[in-house]
Amino acid sequence: MKLPGRVAVLLALACAAPRAFASGVDVRLRQEASRTYEIEGAFTVKAPSSVVWDVLTDYERIPDFVKSMRASRVLDGRRDGPALVEQEAVGGIFFVSRSVRVLLQVTRAPGRLDFRDVDGGDFRTYSGSWRTSPVPNGTRVSYRLVAAPRFFAPSFLLKPGMRDAARGLLSQVRAEIVRRAGEPAFASR
Repeated sequence: MKLPGRVAVLLALACAAPRAFASGVDVRLRQEASRTYEIEGAFTVKAPSSVVWDVLTDYERIPDFVKSMRASRVLDGRRDGPALVEQEAVGGIFFVSRSVRVLLQVTRAPGRLDFRDVDGGDFRTYSGSWRTSPVPNGTRVSYRLVAAPRFFAPSFLLKPGMRDAARGLLSQVRAEIVRRAGEPAFASR
């Protein structure tokens, strides 16, 4: 049986209850309709918002810092405005893996990056956002995704895969922000 991939940058899949992880990443997963999941995650990082945005909009280099991302290409647009971004990722659970592809229409507004899959190949619904807000000594980064896969996987297997994918995505994005900011890798809460 094939399971969903860890779909990066603007894609995060998450866990069953609010948690704080050692990496400073909080993630929640809520199952809405029978096969639609809402994922919310956040972290605080000691970095200016300019560094955060450099990472979030570095579409072509996402495979360099998100392990599950196999390819990320800008087909049209630019980093500071609307863009059409094709992404391919792979992930899984236990001995099973699956590749997924999304074609994201990305729009940017102050403090917000919205995305939605306009292809609909692997997901019936795939849309979400990244948001940033200033906090003392850094930036709070929030992530939201609503995803409904087209492929079948039992919920008892899909949820752990989504949990691990969200945790991995947010932790890896956070680590890249920290690396680019040149700050120690610890959370400011």
